[in-house]
Amino acid sequence: MTMGNEIQRQYPRLIRCMRSAGLLTESEAIGALVEYKVFGIREGFGSEAVAHLGGQLEAIRQGIRYRHFTSSIL
Repeated sequence: MTMGNEIQRQYPRLIRCMRSAGLLTESEAIGALVEYKVFGIREGFGSEAVAHLGGQLEAIRQGIRYRHFTSSIL
């Protein structure tokens, strides 16, 4: 099992929220989580869309904020 598959299995809701909040593809969201887990906070990694959001950590933060926001309005 690859790390991407493991991340996809562990964090399906976060990946969906990252896709919605940051307008990322599924592979970009998974890639941001994998890169953050492997390398930590690094600039210049990831897709252009993730870099546009401010990097892996900011893409993850936006996904978490979106998840909390959507759960509070339901």
